[in-house]
Amino acid sequence: MTSTSTRDETMTVAEAAIHATLGGTLDQLNTVIHPEATNREAVTEPPGTRGRGPQAYHATGEWLREAFSDLIWTTDQSITEGDLVVTYGTMSGRHTGNFVVWTEDAEVERVFVPTGKTFNVRQAHFQRIRDGLVIEHWAVRDDQGMAIQAGWIPPSLAFLIRCARATKKVRRAAR
Repeated sequence: MTSTSTRDETMTVAEAAIHATLGGTLDQLNTVIHPEATNREAVTEPPGTRGRGPQAYHATGEWLREAFSDLIWTTDQSITEGDLVVTYGTMSGRHTGNFVVWTEDAEVERVFVPTGKTFNVRQAHFQRIRDGLVIEHWAVRDDQGMAIQAGWIPPSLAFLIRCARATKKVRRAAR
């Protein structure tokens, strides 16, 4: 947090960054994401998300929206300590497209085919603010809870076969 930003302004920027990533435009992200911002969570996301700045955050949002519709973020509490904002809340949505998980080497690890099921999970987002913009992000998410609610686990044999076929197809397309 810079000396010119108040705690409320810093929390507002952090909140706006989450919403803009999930459903906003690149122009909206340009107003809240620093040009050198990094998203530590991008290590299991598509290669386009692994850069810096608003474009990488926008790529994260596009990746999520390809897999999940009706994405909603609801904040329960935000805490500011120096330049760090922790935002705790709930992410909900519906699994309506392929969810592609990537390796650190930017290879397709696996694909979860759409189930049409909804999820509602708790998350905490940690964002550093510099010059009134998000410069760094990382999160703690309930991925297991999401997987259970989305119908990925326990998997049926038919679901596993559909996922294996989709993974093979997406791997070929990614080459």
